[in-house]
Amino acid sequence: MIISTVMKRTCLISILILSIFLSSCKGPTETDHSYTLEEYQELGIPDYDTVWNIQDYETAFLVLKTLKYDWKPLTFPVKDSEKSGILFSRMMNLENLSFLQDETLPLHMKAQTILWWLNIYYELIDVYTNVQMKRQYYIRELVDIDIFGVGLAQKMLDLGNELNKSEDPSDVAMQSGVPAIQKMYIDILAEVLEKQQHTSRYPKQTLELLSDSLSNSVRINMGWFDEDDSEIIKQEMLTVIDSTSSRKIRNNYRELIEIL
Repeated sequence: MIISTVMKRTCLISILILSIFLSSCKGPTETDHSYTLEEYQELGIPDYDTVWNIQDYETAFLVLKTLKYDWKPLTFPVKDSEKSGILFSRMMNLENLSFLQDETLPLHMKAQTILWWLNIYYELIDVYTNVQMKRQYYIRELVDIDIFGVGLAQKMLDLGNELNKSEDPSDVAMQSGVPAIQKMYIDILAEVLEKQQHTSRYPKQTLELLSDSLSNSVRINMGWFDEDDSEIIKQEMLTVIDSTSSRKIRNNYRELIEIL
C-alpha cells in the first residue's frame, strides 16, 4: 500500500515536471530564456557590435553547442529579444560578408572564401534545430536562418556573374564552377519551399515573411533558369499552395508559376 502510494506520488511528480517542461516549449520563443549580451560575452561569444568573420561564427557555435548539450538548449540568442535580439541580428547580418566589398581581394579569392559560408548557413540550422522535437522551439529563428541562406545564395550567384565577366586567368579557371553555384541555389530554394509545406509547424506571419524573400529571389534569378530548374520550383510552390491557408502566399506563388 505504501509502495503504491509512493509510486503514485512519483508518477504525479513526473507528470507535473513534464507538463511544466512542455508548457515552456509549447510555442516558439513565447518566453525569453536567453542570456544577456554580457553573459554571452563571458561565455566567449564574439562582440555583437563588430562584423563577424568565419572564425567568429565558429567560436559562437562552440559556445551554443556547449549550452545545447549541457541541458540549456533554450538559452540561445533569439529574434526580437530585449536581451539577446541584437546578437541574433548580428548572426543573421549579410554585412558579415564584408570581404565581398574588399577591392584589394581578387575575385577568385572571394569565390574560395564564400564557399565556406555555406557551412555557416547549415551550421546555424543544425545548432538551432532540436532533432528530437517535431515542433521546433526556435521556429522564428530558423525561418530567419533560411532567409539568411537565400541571401547568401544570392551573394554567391552575384559573385559567379562577376567571375564569368572576368578575363583574369585565375578567375577564368573558376568559371566552370558557376553552374554548380546555380544548382546550389535551386537546391536551397527547394529545401526552403519544402519546409513551407509543413504549415502547422510555423506561424502564418513567419511563413509569409519567408515567402516574400523567396518570391523576390526567384524574380531576380528566373532569367537564367532552365526548364528543369523552373519545373522544380513550380512543383514545390504548387505543393505549398495546396498546404497553406495564407492567401498572400498562394497569390505570390501562383503569380510566379504563371511566369516561370
